Amino acid sequence: MAINGPTRLTGFSGTLDTDSLIAKLMKAERVPYNKVLKSKQFTIWQRQDYQTMNTALLSFRNAANNLRFDSNFEKTIASSSNTSVVEISSSGTSAGISTVKVDKLATSATIISGSISTPTQTIDKSGTISINGKATVSFTEASTAESIIKDINSKSSLTGVKANFDKASGVLYLSSSQLGDSAEINITNVSSADPNFDKDSLDNFTSFLKLPSKPTANGSDAEYYVNGSTTVIKSASNSVSINGVQVTLRSPGEASIGVVTDRSGIVDKVKEFVTQYNSLIDIYSTAANTRRSRDYAPLTAEEKEGMSESQITQWEKRAREGTLYNDSVLKDTLSSLRSALNTPLDVPKGQIQMLSNIGITVMNDYRDNGKLQIDEAKLQEAINTRFDEVKQLFTMSSDNAPSPGKSNLGIADRLYNVANAQMGKFKQKMGVGSVEALDDSVLGKQLKVLSQQESDWKKKLEDIETRYYKKFAAMEAALEKMNKQGSWLASQAGSM
Repeated sequence: MAINGPTRLTGFSGTLDTDSLIAKLMKAERVPYNKVLKSKQFTIWQRQDYQTMNTALLSFRNAANNLRFDSNFEKTIASSSNTSVVEISSSGTSAGISTVKVDKLATSATIISGSISTPTQTIDKSGTISINGKATVSFTEASTAESIIKDINSKSSLTGVKANFDKASGVLYLSSSQLGDSAEINITNVSSADPNFDKDSLDNFTSFLKLPSKPTANGSDAEYYVNGSTTVIKSASNSVSINGVQVTLRSPGEASIGVVTDRSGIVDKVKEFVTQYNSLIDIYSTAANTRRSRDYAPLTAEEKEGMSESQITQWEKRAREGTLYNDSVLKDTLSSLRSALNTPLDVPKGQIQMLSNIGITVMNDYRDNGKLQIDEAKLQEAINTRFDEVKQLFTMSSDNAPSPGKSNLGIADRLYNVANAQMGKFKQKMGVGSVEALDDSVLGKQLKVLSQQESDWKKKLEDIETRYYKKFAAMEAALEKMNKQGSWLASQAGSM
């Protein structure tokens, strides 16, 4: 790597190739500088590989998280016998059948006008009215039905009343955004104490928009009965929960809601968990057991100049091997995960205590590094015949919040806790910023030191190079002087 410095003029004597000589001298001087650059690059590679390890651990943690909760084991599927009466919004947690009789739907407060034949006609009068006592709408001689409707809608967030005009029929609809008995529309004159008070404002407003002379309305609650009960259930919304199932009431009538438990997805979740675990074992074992080749170090820019792209790619592939060889965090993660998996659950004798009881065992070949294998037939049988125990194996929890791996904590929680703890250690090592961030992580501090060394050496090499040029400039000047003296002596000798 060339060290940038001042422009120098050389070669006055015509005898020395100063630039070439100094370049060779500087090549030796740059050895410690290049060593710093290589160390910095290797540290950046370490950080990138730690990030890869952390991402793999996050994927495994997500797979373990899918087995931590009871809700992930028992999925319920609900259906309605008459979707025009009751439509399923989302399945609940209880199984069985519920019958529903809907008498009334929840409605909004609504006022409907007569036909407005010319919505662009002006009212030719001015005034101010109040909507629900929460906002006022004013109109002038130039106001049209369209402009008044626009003004009503601009205040809807305050009044809770929205206006919709049907151009085909010429009908104006005023509706409350709220449903139920508490929903209302109440259009009145403003208070007599208001400076805008005009006793004719309301009459002019209702007459112009073809509204009832007393424009008030209320909504109503939905009313329905469940499982033949004589107790009416009321709701201000048509979205209700019936025996743990979220439904939408669509119309008066009768329907039944059936809920069944579906356990088919649990096998896929367990298989995904095993796949993610085995993938993590592969990645971590390979990284922790691959030694660094001392014959391949990161390349400097100068070294790359004499190589092809494919040569650089192949070299750097070998050079970055072993960045995490024998790494303590990786080895501790593997050890902690195996301990969490192999600790029997603290349950009464005869109940499922370990993964091996449901067909998940460790591979026999030591070269597999403790990866898991599944006997799907045995797993399916355990789910079919001992479902609650299978669920307990993964989801059992403790009020005392034990440390990871404790026998009174389900396997999924143990592994999730191990993953969280180890991800915290990765964060301490690599930080959370870019691969070259000079933060307070272990590698961030290393890069900070190496970056400072790089800067110091760069300045030092510039000074060394400048000294060499000064020395060679003095040498060239001396040679120039000697050449001139030699020429003079030769000329004197020739004249004798």
